[in-house]
Amino acid sequence: MVTIKKINKKHARHVIEQSMAALGLEMNMKTDPAIIESLLREMRLDDFKTDFAPMKKFFADALAKPQSLRPMFESIKQGIVNKHPAIVEFAELALSKKWFASSAHIQRAAHVAYVLEAMTAAMCNSHKFFLEAEDYLRAQEVMCGLDHEHLLRSFLSMQRVTHSVFETMKALSLDPAMIIPRTRCGLENARIGKVQLRELSRKEKLNFVERKLLSTAEKNDLEHSLKLVGINLFEAGITEYKKGFQDNAFCAHALNEVIQKTPPAVLFKARHIIPLYSSQSFYETLCTSDNHFPVFGFSQDWMSVYVTWNLAFVLGDLDELDLLIPKLLIPSVLNAKSEHFLGARGIALWLSINNFLFRLRDHAGTVSGPENKQEMANAWGAINKKYATAFMQNETHETRQHFLSEFHHFFSFPVFHFLKLLGDFAIR
Repeated sequence: MVTIKKINKKHARHVIEQSMAALGLEMNMKTDPAIIESLLREMRLDDFKTDFAPMKKFFADALAKPQSLRPMFESIKQGIVNKHPAIVEFAELALSKKWFASSAHIQRAAHVAYVLEAMTAAMCNSHKFFLEAEDYLRAQEVMCGLDHEHLLRSFLSMQRVTHSVFETMKALSLDPAMIIPRTRCGLENARIGKVQLRELSRKEKLNFVERKLLSTAEKNDLEHSLKLVGINLFEAGITEYKKGFQDNAFCAHALNEVIQKTPPAVLFKARHIIPLYSSQSFYETLCTSDNHFPVFGFSQDWMSVYVTWNLAFVLGDLDELDLLIPKLLIPSVLNAKSEHFLGARGIALWLSINNFLFRLRDHAGTVSGPENKQEMANAWGAINKKYATAFMQNETHETRQHFLSEFHHFFSFPVFHFLKLLGDFAIR
């Protein structure tokens, strides 16, 4: 049995404060309206008009004068200290090796987090704003070649933009997932009957994946959404395994195995989605009556391993770190209740992938991160593997040796097992 050393919270706070200082981030830091303006332009939000009063005020204030980042930074610090020990352990290692350094990209990433947090929180809590934002951004997606009605055509168009099968597949698999909050978060009982589903399919011109995701809506469950999460985990795990990040690939496999062997309850419930460790009244202004949200019965350990696994994956495998790292560190994701995590993470990821695609489309330059990022990612993966092993043993009650054997068998025949997962999603 793997044992995890308990991290003292006072020491953890010190580590996070030292890490922020090394990265050039101060608690009293404020936003720069000029950076906000350029960021909204890059995110295609400069022409976005909303009737949702709290977000209309948010954009106006952010463009008019500097805004304090202390509430967001404090929330992030408390979330890491209380919920994500593997991040603390990696940060301590990074400090000892002097891996952290300040840069203009990190300053911009803080601004990305500020805007992304507001957008994510608003889309989680107001179905009206969700529809406004999704309609607007989907129109921007079509201009980049991503059209949910024509998946094959979109794949070919996006491949010319991303030059990466993984990045193209991520966009194509994530975009249909937005049909769930689009059609169900505003419903009084969050159920969709067969007649209503047929009408929706005709009106919204749903593609196969969207229809599949809604096929269990009459029972108010999200069975196929869970399968799609497993597919996304495995496609990322394959990418890591092939590139030599086997420790972190192990974490992706552990997360997926828990889904397969001890599937959580999944359904829609009436909820307001406010991150823990946040005292801002801004979140309360976003909450609307009869808001429904997907609830996944995952443990805090599953959520924590997911966050730290994905952070290491992004660091080691992807570029545009100033856009993609914040999606895991914003309070609405990092500090979500574990049952709200996947829903909030899905919205933040969708927004971030769009930002990523828009930057590629504009040929705006690449933010590839530190030169030694693969060394950093490998070290982080080794830490993550320890936490993943402990949590997997606790949730599945299987031995480490048995699980390692399954892992190596699974990734020795990746195409076969990936096709098997796709077939299970398509047929059942």
